[in-house]
Amino acid sequence: MKKNICYTILATLLSLNSPDVSAQDCGNRQLDTRIASFLKIIGYKDLSIEQLRQLPIEQLKYPAVPVIPYPTADVSRIKITTDSIPVLVFNPLHKENLPIIIHYHGGGFISPLVPGLEYSLWQDAKTYGAIVFAVDYRVAPEHKFPAAVNDSYQAFRWIAEHGAELGGDTNRIILLGNSAGANLVAVITQKAKKEGIARKIKLQVLNGLPADLRPKNMETSLSYQQNAVGYFQTKALCYFAVEMYAPGQYDNPEVSPALADDLKGLPPAVIINAEFDPLRDDGILYAAKLKMAGVKVWDKCFPGQIHCLIGAPAADPSIKELETLVKTAMAETVGNDHQKK
Repeated sequence: MKKNICYTILATLLSLNSPDVSAQDCGNRQLDTRIASFLKIIGYKDLSIEQLRQLPIEQLKYPAVPVIPYPTADVSRIKITTDSIPVLVFNPLHKENLPIIIHYHGGGFISPLVPGLEYSLWQDAKTYGAIVFAVDYRVAPEHKFPAAVNDSYQAFRWIAEHGAELGGDTNRIILLGNSAGANLVAVITQKAKKEGIARKIKLQVLNGLPADLRPKNMETSLSYQQNAVGYFQTKALCYFAVEMYAPGQYDNPEVSPALADDLKGLPPAVIINAEFDPLRDDGILYAAKLKMAGVKVWDKCFPGQIHCLIGAPAADPSIKELETLVKTAMAETVGNDHQKK
Protein backbone atom coordinates (compact mmCIF):
# COMPACT_ATOMS: atom_id res chain seq x y z
CA MET A 1 0.00 0.00 0.00
CA LYS A 2 1.27 3.45 -0.82
CA LYS A 3 1.91 5.48 2.29
CA ASN A 4 2.23 8.85 0.61
CA ILE A 5 -0.38 10.61 -1.50
CA CYS A 6 0.92 13.72 -3.13
CA TYR A 7 -0.82 16.73 -1.64
CA THR A 8 -0.45 18.70 -4.85
CA ILE A 9 -2.13 16.00 -6.93
CA LEU A 10 -5.03 15.91 -4.50
CA ALA A 11 -5.28 19.69 -4.56
CA THR A 12 -5.38 19.59 -8.36
CA LEU A 13 -8.19 17.06 -8.30
CA LEU A 14 -10.12 19.23 -5.87
CA SER A 15 -9.67 22.28 -8.08
CA LEU A 16 -11.82 20.66 -10.78
CA ASN A 17 -15.31 22.07 -11.17
CA SER A 18 -17.12 20.62 -8.18
CA PRO A 19 -19.97 22.62 -6.60
CA ASP A 20 -19.77 20.55 -3.39
CA VAL A 21 -16.10 21.41 -2.87
CA SER A 22 -16.32 25.09 -3.80
CA ALA A 23 -19.31 25.48 -1.48
CA GLN A 24 -16.93 24.76 1.37
CA ASP A 25 -15.33 28.20 0.96
CA CYS A 26 -17.04 29.56 4.05
CA GLY A 27 -17.12 32.92 5.76
CA ASN A 28 -15.44 36.25 5.24
CA ARG A 29 -12.90 36.08 8.10
CA GLN A 30 -15.30 37.59 10.62
CA LEU A 31 -15.12 35.75 13.92
CA ASP A 32 -18.54 35.26 15.52
CA THR A 33 -18.90 37.88 18.24
CA ARG A 34 -20.11 35.26 20.73
CA ILE A 35 -17.02 33.18 20.10
CA ALA A 36 -14.80 36.22 20.53
CA SER A 37 -16.49 36.86 23.88
CA PHE A 38 -16.05 33.21 24.86
CA LEU A 39 -12.31 33.38 24.21
CA LYS A 40 -12.05 36.50 26.38
CA ILE A 41 -14.10 34.97 29.18
CA ILE A 42 -11.92 31.87 29.43
CA GLY A 43 -8.76 34.00 29.28
CA TYR A 44 -7.48 32.24 26.19
CA LYS A 45 -3.79 32.79 25.38
CA ASP A 46 -1.68 31.29 22.60
CA LEU A 47 1.23 29.08 23.63
CA SER A 48 4.24 28.27 21.49
CA ILE A 49 5.40 24.70 20.91
CA GLU A 50 8.27 25.35 23.34
CA GLN A 51 5.85 26.54 26.03
CA LEU A 52 3.61 23.53 25.50
CA ARG A 53 6.56 21.18 25.93
CA GLN A 54 7.43 22.83 29.24
CA LEU A 55 3.93 22.61 30.73
CA PRO A 56 3.15 19.77 33.14
CA ILE A 57 1.33 17.24 30.98
CA GLU A 58 -1.47 17.01 33.56
CA GLN A 59 -2.37 20.61 32.78
CA LEU A 60 -3.17 19.59 29.22
CA LYS A 61 -4.67 16.22 30.10
CA TYR A 62 -7.31 17.62 32.42
CA PRO A 63 -8.77 20.83 30.97
CA ALA A 64 -11.00 22.91 33.21
CA VAL A 65 -14.29 21.89 31.61
CA PRO A 66 -17.24 22.78 33.90
CA VAL A 67 -19.09 19.75 35.24
CA ILE A 68 -22.83 20.05 34.62
CA PRO A 69 -25.03 17.61 36.55
CA TYR A 70 -27.44 15.20 34.87
CA PRO A 71 -29.45 12.23 36.22
CA THR A 72 -27.07 9.51 37.34
CA ALA A 73 -29.74 6.92 36.49
CA ASP A 74 -29.23 7.79 32.83
CA VAL A 75 -25.69 6.43 32.62
CA SER A 76 -23.99 3.07 33.17
CA ARG A 77 -20.23 2.75 33.64
CA ILE A 78 -18.79 -0.47 32.30
CA LYS A 79 -15.48 -1.97 31.23
CA ILE A 80 -15.28 -4.06 28.10
CA THR A 81 -12.96 -6.49 26.26
CA THR A 82 -10.01 -8.25 27.86
CA ASP A 83 -8.30 -4.84 28.07
CA SER A 84 -11.01 -3.46 30.40
CA ILE A 85 -11.65 -0.38 28.25
CA PRO A 86 -13.86 2.07 30.20
CA VAL A 87 -17.13 2.91 28.43
CA LEU A 88 -19.96 5.16 29.58
CA VAL A 89 -23.42 4.17 28.31
CA PHE A 90 -26.00 6.98 28.19
CA ASN A 91 -29.67 6.09 27.79
CA PRO A 92 -31.73 9.03 29.10
CA LEU A 93 -34.78 7.83 27.14
CA HIS A 94 -34.70 4.48 28.99
CA LYS A 95 -35.86 2.67 25.86
CA GLU A 96 -34.62 -0.32 23.90
CA ASN A 97 -33.78 -0.86 20.22
CA LEU A 98 -32.47 2.68 19.91
CA PRO A 99 -29.77 3.60 17.40
CA ILE A 100 -26.28 3.24 18.84
CA ILE A 101 -23.88 6.18 18.74
CA ILE A 102 -20.32 5.18 19.60
CA HIS A 103 -18.63 8.38 20.68
CA TYR A 104 -14.89 9.08 20.57
CA HIS A 105 -13.91 12.20 22.46
CA GLY A 106 -11.42 14.88 21.50
CA GLY A 107 -8.43 16.12 23.46
CA GLY A 108 -5.48 15.88 21.10
CA PHE A 109 -4.89 12.18 21.85
CA ILE A 110 -3.67 13.44 25.25
CA SER A 111 -6.79 14.09 27.30
CA PRO A 112 -9.00 11.23 28.55
CA LEU A 113 -12.78 11.33 28.79
CA VAL A 114 -13.02 14.01 31.49
CA PRO A 115 -16.17 14.44 33.63
CA GLY A 116 -16.87 17.83 32.08
CA LEU A 117 -17.76 16.13 28.79
CA GLU A 118 -20.41 13.85 30.23
CA TYR A 119 -23.30 16.32 30.13
CA SER A 120 -22.87 16.88 26.39
CA LEU A 121 -22.85 13.11 25.82
CA TRP A 122 -26.04 12.75 27.83
CA GLN A 123 -27.53 15.60 25.82
CA ASP A 124 -26.52 13.97 22.52
CA ALA A 125 -28.37 10.80 23.51
CA LYS A 126 -31.53 12.86 24.01
CA THR A 127 -31.04 15.03 20.92
CA TYR A 128 -30.54 12.11 18.56
CA GLY A 129 -32.87 9.61 20.23
CA ALA A 130 -30.03 7.15 20.68
CA ILE A 131 -27.94 5.24 23.18
CA VAL A 132 -24.48 6.78 23.38
CA PHE A 133 -21.51 4.55 24.14
CA ALA A 134 -18.59 6.87 25.05
CA VAL A 135 -15.21 5.15 24.75
CA ASP A 136 -12.47 6.25 27.15
CA TYR A 137 -9.55 5.05 25.03
CA ARG A 138 -5.95 5.20 26.27
CA VAL A 139 -4.11 8.44 25.64
CA ALA A 140 -0.57 9.75 25.13
CA PRO A 141 2.12 10.27 26.09
CA GLU A 142 1.87 7.26 28.41
CA HIS A 143 0.14 5.26 25.69
CA LYS A 144 1.29 6.23 22.22
CA PHE A 145 -0.06 5.07 18.85
CA PRO A 146 -1.51 2.52 18.24
CA ALA A 147 -3.03 2.25 21.76
CA ALA A 148 -5.90 4.67 21.03
CA VAL A 149 -6.62 3.01 17.69
CA ASN A 150 -6.58 -0.47 19.23
CA ASP A 151 -8.90 0.51 22.08
CA SER A 152 -11.26 2.38 19.78
CA TYR A 153 -11.50 -0.43 17.26
CA GLN A 154 -11.88 -3.19 19.81
CA ALA A 155 -14.59 -1.16 21.57
CA PHE A 156 -16.47 -0.79 18.27
CA ARG A 157 -16.28 -4.53 17.64
CA TRP A 158 -17.46 -5.35 21.17
CA ILE A 159 -20.37 -2.91 21.01
CA ALA A 160 -21.36 -4.23 17.57
CA GLU A 161 -21.64 -7.70 19.15
CA HIS A 162 -23.04 -6.82 22.59
CA GLY A 163 -24.82 -3.48 22.21
CA ALA A 164 -28.26 -5.10 22.16
CA GLU A 165 -27.65 -6.37 25.70
CA LEU A 166 -27.60 -2.72 26.81
CA GLY A 167 -30.68 -1.67 24.84
CA GLY A 168 -29.16 -0.68 21.51
CA ASP A 169 -29.97 -1.75 17.96
CA THR A 170 -26.72 -3.16 16.56
CA ASN A 171 -28.15 -2.87 13.05
CA ARG A 172 -28.02 0.92 13.43
CA ILE A 173 -24.53 1.88 14.56
CA ILE A 174 -23.16 5.40 14.14
CA LEU A 175 -19.58 6.38 14.93
CA LEU A 176 -19.18 9.98 16.10
CA GLY A 177 -15.89 11.69 16.86
CA ASN A 178 -14.71 15.17 17.73
CA SER A 179 -11.18 16.32 16.84
CA ALA A 180 -8.81 13.47 17.77
CA GLY A 181 -11.91 11.32 18.10
CA ALA A 182 -12.85 12.17 14.51
CA ASN A 183 -9.43 10.95 13.42
CA LEU A 184 -10.07 7.68 15.25
CA VAL A 185 -13.49 7.29 13.63
CA ALA A 186 -11.97 7.73 10.16
CA VAL A 187 -9.32 5.13 11.00
CA ILE A 188 -11.85 2.69 12.51
CA THR A 189 -14.09 2.78 9.43
CA GLN A 190 -11.07 2.07 7.22
CA LYS A 191 -10.00 -0.85 9.44
CA ALA A 192 -13.56 -2.18 9.42
CA LYS A 193 -13.55 -2.06 5.63
CA LYS A 194 -10.32 -4.09 5.49
CA GLU A 195 -11.87 -6.68 7.80
CA GLY A 196 -15.09 -6.78 5.78
CA ILE A 197 -17.31 -5.42 8.55
CA ALA A 198 -17.75 -1.79 7.48
CA ARG A 199 -21.40 -2.58 6.72
CA LYS A 200 -21.97 -2.67 10.49
CA ILE A 201 -21.37 1.12 10.52
CA LYS A 202 -24.30 2.98 9.00
CA LEU A 203 -22.91 6.50 9.45
CA GLN A 204 -19.74 8.26 10.56
CA VAL A 205 -19.81 11.78 11.98
CA LEU A 206 -16.50 13.66 11.90
CA ASN A 207 -16.26 17.04 13.62
CA GLY A 208 -12.96 18.96 13.43
CA LEU A 209 -11.15 16.13 11.66
CA PRO A 210 -7.32 15.90 11.72
CA ALA A 211 -6.97 13.85 8.53
CA ASP A 212 -3.35 14.48 7.56
CA LEU A 213 -0.95 14.76 10.50
CA ARG A 214 2.22 15.11 8.45
CA PRO A 215 4.26 18.23 9.32
CA LYS A 216 4.44 19.16 5.63
CA ASN A 217 0.64 19.37 5.55
CA MET A 218 0.68 21.70 8.55
CA GLU A 219 3.16 23.93 6.71
CA THR A 220 1.30 24.01 3.38
CA SER A 221 -2.39 23.90 4.31
CA LEU A 222 -4.02 27.33 3.98
CA SER A 223 -6.21 26.83 7.04
CA TYR A 224 -3.16 26.04 9.18
CA GLN A 225 -1.57 29.31 8.08
CA GLN A 226 -4.73 31.42 8.43
CA ASN A 227 -5.59 30.04 11.86
CA ALA A 228 -2.16 29.26 13.30
CA VAL A 229 -2.84 31.36 16.41
CA GLY A 230 -5.69 33.21 18.05
CA TYR A 231 -8.56 30.74 17.82
CA PHE A 232 -8.15 28.19 20.63
CA GLN A 233 -6.90 25.29 18.46
CA THR A 234 -3.48 26.41 17.23
CA LYS A 235 -0.89 25.05 14.84
CA ALA A 236 1.53 24.66 17.75
CA LEU A 237 -1.01 22.60 19.67
CA CYS A 238 -1.53 20.35 16.64
CA TYR A 239 2.24 19.85 16.35
CA PHE A 240 2.50 19.06 20.06
CA ALA A 241 -0.40 16.59 20.02
CA VAL A 242 1.04 14.64 17.09
CA GLU A 243 4.50 14.70 18.68
CA MET A 244 3.07 13.14 21.85
CA TYR A 245 0.80 10.66 20.06
CA ALA A 246 2.63 9.19 17.07
CA PRO A 247 6.18 10.51 16.70
CA GLY A 248 7.73 9.57 13.37
CA GLN A 249 4.63 7.74 12.12
CA TYR A 250 2.84 10.59 10.38
CA ASP A 251 2.81 8.81 6.98
CA ASN A 252 0.88 5.85 8.39
CA PRO A 253 -2.76 5.91 7.18
CA GLU A 254 -3.80 4.79 10.67
CA VAL A 255 -2.38 8.10 11.90
CA SER A 256 -3.22 10.20 8.82
CA PRO A 257 -6.39 8.59 7.37
CA ALA A 258 -6.41 10.93 4.36
CA LEU A 259 -3.40 8.98 3.07
CA ALA A 260 -5.38 5.77 2.58
CA ASP A 261 -5.28 4.62 -1.04
CA ASP A 262 -8.87 3.45 -1.41
CA LEU A 263 -11.89 4.95 0.33
CA LYS A 264 -14.53 3.16 -1.74
CA GLY A 265 -17.16 1.34 0.23
CA LEU A 266 -16.78 3.35 3.43
CA PRO A 267 -19.92 4.32 5.41
CA PRO A 268 -21.73 7.59 4.61
CA ALA A 269 -20.23 10.55 6.44
CA VAL A 270 -21.18 13.84 8.06
CA ILE A 271 -18.14 16.13 8.10
CA ILE A 272 -18.22 19.33 10.14
CA ASN A 273 -15.65 22.09 9.56
CA ALA A 274 -15.21 25.57 11.02
CA GLU A 275 -13.83 28.67 9.32
CA PHE A 276 -11.34 29.54 12.08
CA ASP A 277 -9.93 26.04 12.55
CA PRO A 278 -6.41 25.04 11.46
CA LEU A 279 -7.92 21.63 10.66
CA ARG A 280 -10.60 23.07 8.36
CA ASP A 281 -8.90 22.07 5.12
CA ASP A 282 -8.21 18.55 6.41
CA GLY A 283 -11.95 18.03 6.75
CA ILE A 284 -12.69 19.61 3.38
CA LEU A 285 -10.09 17.47 1.62
CA TYR A 286 -11.25 14.25 3.29
CA ALA A 287 -14.87 15.00 2.37
CA ALA A 288 -13.81 15.54 -1.24
CA LYS A 289 -11.83 12.29 -1.28
CA LEU A 290 -14.82 10.39 0.07
CA LYS A 291 -17.08 11.92 -2.57
CA MET A 292 -14.64 11.02 -5.33
CA ALA A 293 -14.72 7.45 -4.00
CA GLY A 294 -18.50 7.39 -4.30
CA VAL A 295 -19.26 7.75 -0.58
CA LYS A 296 -22.33 9.75 0.41
CA VAL A 297 -21.23 12.87 2.33
CA TRP A 298 -23.08 15.62 4.14
CA ASP A 299 -20.52 18.36 4.84
CA LYS A 300 -20.70 21.89 6.11
CA CYS A 301 -18.15 24.58 6.92
CA PHE A 302 -19.50 26.92 9.60
CA PRO A 303 -18.48 30.57 9.13
CA GLY A 304 -17.24 32.54 12.11
CA GLN A 305 -16.77 29.41 14.25
CA ILE A 306 -13.68 27.79 15.79
CA HIS A 307 -12.55 24.16 16.13
CA CYS A 308 -15.46 21.76 16.76
CA LEU A 309 -17.72 24.81 17.22
CA ILE A 310 -16.31 25.15 20.74
CA GLY A 311 -17.85 28.04 22.65
CA ALA A 312 -21.09 28.16 20.67
CA PRO A 313 -24.05 27.92 23.10
CA ALA A 314 -26.52 25.06 22.73
CA ALA A 315 -29.18 27.39 21.32
CA ASP A 316 -26.79 28.92 18.76
CA PRO A 317 -28.03 28.63 15.14
CA SER A 318 -24.79 26.88 14.19
CA ILE A 319 -25.34 24.15 16.78
CA LYS A 320 -28.94 23.72 15.67
CA GLU A 321 -27.82 23.47 12.04
CA LEU A 322 -25.19 20.88 12.98
CA GLU A 323 -27.81 18.82 14.82
CA THR A 324 -30.21 19.08 11.87
CA LEU A 325 -27.46 17.90 9.53
CA VAL A 326 -26.76 14.84 11.69
CA LYS A 327 -30.48 14.09 12.07
CA THR A 328 -30.95 14.32 8.29
CA ALA A 329 -28.10 11.87 7.73
CA MET A 330 -29.44 9.57 10.45
CA ALA A 331 -32.92 9.58 8.89
CA GLU A 332 -31.43 8.46 5.57
CA THR A 333 -29.02 5.87 6.95
CA VAL A 334 -30.61 4.39 10.10
CA GLY A 335 -34.16 5.69 10.12
CA ASN A 336 -36.10 7.40 12.88
CA ASP A 337 -38.21 4.50 14.17
CA HIS A 338 -36.81 3.58 17.58
CA GLN A 339 -38.34 0.14 17.32
CA LYS A 340 -36.84 -0.60 13.91
CA LYS A 341 -34.83 -3.81 13.75
